[in-house]
Amino acid sequence: MKFDVELLDTVSVITPLKEKMDTEIAPEMKSQIVLTADGNEFGPLVLDLKNVTYADSSGLSALLLAHRIYRDTNRTLVLCSLNDRIQKLLDISQLTPVFEIESDRESALKRLQSN
Repeated sequence: MKFDVELLDTVSVITPLKEKMDTEIAPEMKSQIVLTADGNEFGPLVLDLKNVTYADSSGLSALLLAHRIYRDTNRTLVLCSLNDRIQKLLDISQLTPVFEIESDRESALKRLQSN
């Protein structure tokens, strides 16, 4: 398995277990995001990237797919536990303002409880 998927009350949490979010894992990640969104059609999603140290354009594409699905269904998506390289990729791509980002999973879950 390349992902840990949890349902905590109404919040879904997807945690990639691989260090690289690239062409090898991105298609499966997109599928998992769609399955999770369909399985919890009213709840928010936390993408916990604590294990991810590298992402290429296909990994970024998976994040954008998640953003689009959750935005279009008026649900919240929170990214958390981004390392410096992933944060820099979002900054360079000028996508940091697009995402709700928290430092860790606990902060992400607290943010969703306050919404």
